Amino acid sequence: MRSVAAPSDEAVEIGQLLTAPLDRESALRIALAQSPAMRRLLALHESELNSAAMAGRIANPSFSYERLRSSEGLDIERWLAFGVFDVLTLPQRRRVAAADIEAGRAQLATDVLEQMTAVRRSWVEAVAAGEKRRYAERVLASAEASAELAVRMEAAGNFNLLERARQQSYQADARSRLIVARQHELAARESLGRLLGLDGDQIRVLKLPPRLPDLPTAPISAPDIARALTATRLDLRLANAKWRSAAAAYGLTRVTSLTDVTLSLREQETRGFEVELALPVFDAGDLQRGAGRAQLRAAAAELEQTALVASSDLRVGYGAYRSAYDDAVHHRDVLVPLRKAMSEETLLRYNGMLLGVFELLSDAREQVDTVIAAIEASERYWLAEADLQASLLGRPGVER
Repeated sequence: MRSVAAPSDEAVEIGQLLTAPLDRESALRIALAQSPAMRRLLALHESELNSAAMAGRIANPSFSYERLRSSEGLDIERWLAFGVFDVLTLPQRRRVAAADIEAGRAQLATDVLEQMTAVRRSWVEAVAAGEKRRYAERVLASAEASAELAVRMEAAGNFNLLERARQQSYQADARSRLIVARQHELAARESLGRLLGLDGDQIRVLKLPPRLPDLPTAPISAPDIARALTATRLDLRLANAKWRSAAAAYGLTRVTSLTDVTLSLREQETRGFEVELALPVFDAGDLQRGAGRAQLRAAAAELEQTALVASSDLRVGYGAYRSAYDDAVHHRDVLVPLRKAMSEETLLRYNGMLLGVFELLSDAREQVDTVIAAIEASERYWLAEADLQASLLGRPGVER
């Protein structure tokens, strides 16, 4: 028998996932299993779904018992009362409840998708931050060697003050970049840890891949995007469920706004029944029916607007995705190879004693910006890919 202090199977699995470099799918699994924000979200939606289901049930009847003693003797009355319209309108109220439940489930799926997209984006940012920090460390090491060489050459009389200061300035700039990169990596890891529900110790042992995944061989095609705009999208499902709920509620309001009937069964010395009817004297229910019609029109307009926004969002999202993909491929296949070829040529000239060591170091500095730009282009692509995947499932309105 397992002791109370023994970790659960879920905790063991999470610990195992944290020992190896965490990929995106493993990050999503941890968020679903451990994140307090996710548990809160699921609990709140469970409460809302239960409340919606309650509306489709008949209200409990009321029982009244009265026992009075007077000079004439003992008087006992028993009453059993229930709303007649509660029974008669049960099918309509069940339709309202079913539509509300479907809307609640669609909203739950949308909120979970929102959380999962945040995890995917945070994972990309954390991995890219680590990659840029490691590159900044390499740049600083090169800058320190350059600055040390400049100091020695100045001492030997081969460098003037300006040339030495220029090398030391580059070292100082590289150190500043590394400080910023380390802070950015720390913030990105903490942000990812919060989304995953990790504590401080778990964040410290969290391992991430050394670099972002390779770009896919081909981007998602435009026809695949066009086929995604269907009624299965979460945003359209939610808007459609809200419209059906408003329609069912309006049908119910048309009945209940007129009057109400209560039937009571009475047992005293004689048996009988009593009917209580609400008279529509001061309130004929026209305002309730008018409000119901307005809500129905609003729900229909929301459904139409959701379809328009979803279509536009997919076009914008796919445009951002393709732009990010093309830019990342351009850095990978054109800019970085060009800079590498230039560096190789510079090294050949240095080996041939056509260039000095500082010309070689200067070329290495120029390569820094190209490599950083390539990392950032890859990061932008994977962020755009995460946003596009969310839009394909039905989460319009992603900030880009």
